[in-house]
Amino acid sequence: MKQTKIINEKLYKYDSRGIQTLFRTVSKNHYNLLKMVDNKARIVLTVNSIIASILFGIQFLNMETELTEPNTSLKILVICSMLSMIFAISSMLPHRYFGESFRKSGYKGTLYAENFSKQSLNEFRNEFERIMCTGKSLYDELITDLYFLGKIISIKQRILLLSVIVFLLGLLSTIITTLANF
Repeated sequence: MKQTKIINEKLYKYDSRGIQTLFRTVSKNHYNLLKMVDNKARIVLTVNSIIASILFGIQFLNMETELTEPNTSLKILVICSMLSMIFAISSMLPHRYFGESFRKSGYKGTLYAENFSKQSLNEFRNEFERIMCTGKSLYDELITDLYFLGKIISIKQRILLLSVIVFLLGLLSTIITTLANF
């Protein structure tokens, strides 16, 4: 009974090492998610650029030999590949904290390099001293930063998903159009 009470007290006790591990793990996960989005966008971009290059090359060679209009399937695939590339590039753009919830929060994004690089050294020091004045303000800043970074990752993932969907729709439309013409 006494041992159970000691275990329960330890479970409900404030654990600073556990909190630090939590922040480290969540930060690492956010970083890995950003890397994954960028890598997937690069793959989508590479595949689409290869397809578009081949199709443009085929069309260019076809125009020199015969004066024919590009077929509908070719047009659909090229247009969808280009749109997919635009979305993939958009998902790779450097993130910025934005949106209504960001403005309402009053968060300055001090931990984000682009934001603090606009400050003078004294402004930067003052802001960091404000953050470090108590453990609570430090954790509040980390929590807010992780929250907005998570929002950005979510936006990037949706843009990348849109890129893949456009590409898949283009492939399906091309297959259906090609089969319908035969």
